Amino acid sequence: MTYLNQSLGFDEVRWATTRKTSYDSLVAFAGNPVKQALPVGTRLFRLLRLATGAYFDGVWWMPEDVFTELQKDAKGSGRLFRNYVAQFMALPSGNSQLCVVEIELTKQVYGWVGKSSPLFGRPGGMEQVFLPNLQDRDYPRSSLHAKVVRTYWLKF
Repeated sequence: MTYLNQSLGFDEVRWATTRKTSYDSLVAFAGNPVKQALPVGTRLFRLLRLATGAYFDGVWWMPEDVFTELQKDAKGSGRLFRNYVAQFMALPSGNSQLCVVEIELTKQVYGWVGKSSPLFGRPGGMEQVFLPNLQDRDYPRSSLHAKVVRTYWLKF
């Protein structure tokens, strides 16, 4: 059996291209990420601007333990939590990240895991997962490898 991203190396997936920009995903890691098998049942999280249904098109995810740690440190404050995520996950300004999506892997996949880089003058240093190719090609709101557990708005 072949698993998602199993036959790919990081150099084959590290360049993200959108309509307006292209960037090298390696700069988001402090050092080289490690390719890891992520087993069935793994839960991953990310922040979004809006809950639109297009949850599988993003490649950057937080492992459950990192998400829980940052949430605990924020003591229930959505604004503080969003700021912690922006600080430690090396994301751009968190001003528009208003909701959370939680997914669960339904099949084993391979992703690249490593510590976040200190981009944008922030400390970074938290574990993050780079998981390309998760969305279905024909229907970007679904995945053959994961399901949405829940989405919710951050409380401000």
